[in-house]
Amino acid sequence: MRLEGKSAVVTGASGGIGRVACRSFCEEGAAVLGVDVAVEEGTALEEELRADGLDFEFRRCDVTSSAQVAAVARRAEERFGGLDVLVNSAGIILGKPLCDTTDEEWDRILAVNLRGAFATMRALAPLMRGRRASIVNVASGLGLVGAPDMSAYCASKGGLVLLSKAAALELGPGIRVNALCPGVIDTDMPRRLAAGLPAEAGDALLRDFEASHVAGRLGTPEEVVAFVVFLASDDASFVTGAAIPVDSGVTAQ
Repeated sequence: MRLEGKSAVVTGASGGIGRVACRSFCEEGAAVLGVDVAVEEGTALEEELRADGLDFEFRRCDVTSSAQVAAVARRAEERFGGLDVLVNSAGIILGKPLCDTTDEEWDRILAVNLRGAFATMRALAPLMRGRRASIVNVASGLGLVGAPDMSAYCASKGGLVLLSKAAALELGPGIRVNALCPGVIDTDMPRRLAAGLPAEAGDALLRDFEASHVAGRLGTPEEVVAFVVFLASDDASFVTGAAIPVDSGVTAQ
């Protein structure tokens, strides 16, 4: 019950990491407002968590829309009166050579992965003032190191890391801001990336992902969310402005 009595907003609530975060936060005692563009999955999650007696509400929100994010802020204020935790886990991926990436693809990756986090922090940070609050931005190991064919994604996640650091200095001491930098996690995201390739190449990509980790496997959402819960809790009261790899040694190479 490390989050007992706390309120939280989780973006990307229907995704692999976001979905696990919503359940973990509720089980740790928080009241959670989860948002995502995937309504069917989000509604199913709401039904599942409420059936287990957990305090969870789902709302549709496209984090690239400032108007929709503002509506989430109004709902959070209406429901909670303020806010203790924001988890930005909404994200998309693109694996494509730099010279083949279109303006539209570049803009979409930056809009979801970087501008979305900016928009939610801008809208929700005012609700966190006067509290021992925490913002956790789910970045990536590819926000710390580069990779071929991942220019747009690396740029978005690298920007999110430095946005988190700057926000930590500006919003503290009352609001802590940290970035998590996972390795390749066993969710739909890397599997969709692999599925976009010919079968043999896709299988090879997943094997390469596994081999890049010291553990020799993909990470699990639960392993990432364990750090999210820690950073959201008062146990991390002296941690802000950090970019923390949860990547089984990928960025140590």
